[in-house]
Amino acid sequence: MRGAIKFQCILDCSNVCCGGATIITLKELGKLYRFFPITLGFSKIYPLNSIHRKYIEDFSFRYKSFYIIGDFIAGNRLNKKCRLLKNYLCSIHGSLKPLQCHIIPFSVTFPEALQNFVIAERRRTAFKECKGFNESSPVIWNGEFTDEKLREKFYILRNNLIEQRDMMNRFFLKFENHIAFRKFIDKESGFLEVPIVEDFIDELCEIALIDDIGDFLKSQRSLFIKELTVGGIKNSLFVDALNAIDRFKSLISKI
Repeated sequence: MRGAIKFQCILDCSNVCCGGATIITLKELGKLYRFFPITLGFSKIYPLNSIHRKYIEDFSFRYKSFYIIGDFIAGNRLNKKCRLLKNYLCSIHGSLKPLQCHIIPFSVTFPEALQNFVIAERRRTAFKECKGFNESSPVIWNGEFTDEKLREKFYILRNNLIEQRDMMNRFFLKFENHIAFRKFIDKESGFLEVPIVEDFIDELCEIALIDDIGDFLKSQRSLFIKELTVGGIKNSLFVDALNAIDRFKSLISKI
């Protein structure tokens, strides 16, 4: 089992991986909008090799010389822990639990065969203090996933990203004149997080099968207000999101 990855989540160290925000997909939006304030997120991907390049082309899009992946950010990145943690434990499970959380510590932005590169990097950085990696833990990857449930969630998440790629590309281009967009493009790496502006709300609710737009707006507004200030710092992104909701409500009231 040379190169095998041994891992088992340790209940009392959720502060390592369960930060203030996680990613979700459009297909998860309809069941999670009552739990998290939701924004749009875009990041750059640099292929490791030709195998990785071919893999990411299915769910990323090109902008100039970059590969970009777009997804939804659930939660508040200013917080140190997920708002749904109760006594170090996740309070939502089964079909409600975000797919991204099911595949920790792996990353869907790399093919199954290259997950050893993901783990090597994460153990040097974000997962440096994680207690789940030890010799007594079960093998969950050995060139491929050995856990069938993990493999299933991984590929469902990947397929969800593929299905939303073109839409996320359109949304990304909507922000080309935004100052944060230009800063994101000029940097070699980084992350662009923007609100779900009023132009997108109708379409997102329709595709995500959210029948009650009023409930979506009410839930999101309440969550953004609750998460607006963290450690005395007001989240300007959430201010923009609240303004977008108010503009949308004003627009539909005139129809």
